[in-house]
Amino acid sequence: MKKIAPVIIVAVVAMIGYLDSPQFFEKEQAIVSIPVPADDAETATTETEESVALPEFENRLVDLKEEDGYAVEVYQEYEVYKDEQGNVIERIPTENYHYLRYKE
Repeated sequence: MKKIAPVIIVAVVAMIGYLDSPQFFEKEQAIVSIPVPADDAETATTETEESVALPEFENRLVDLKEEDGYAVEVYQEYEVYKDEQGNVIERIPTENYHYLRYKE
């Protein structure tokens, strides 16, 4: 056991030295990074930004009822599409409902 311990310590120190070396990180970085042509990347982002308007979501009160001594407000979620000036173009109801219940 006394003869094996120094060999193990030397092996561990050598492994730590290898892992901390800059060569190890350069190899790892070369594997992870993938070059992208600049022309394709710029045109792809401008096309998607111009052609697709992302919706905003809003909840609107659709029902107010009373159940077991509680007032229940029912809200429905809507997808709202707006133009560059902030004017509402389209409002589409979704299937998501939110319920707010409180004691009267």
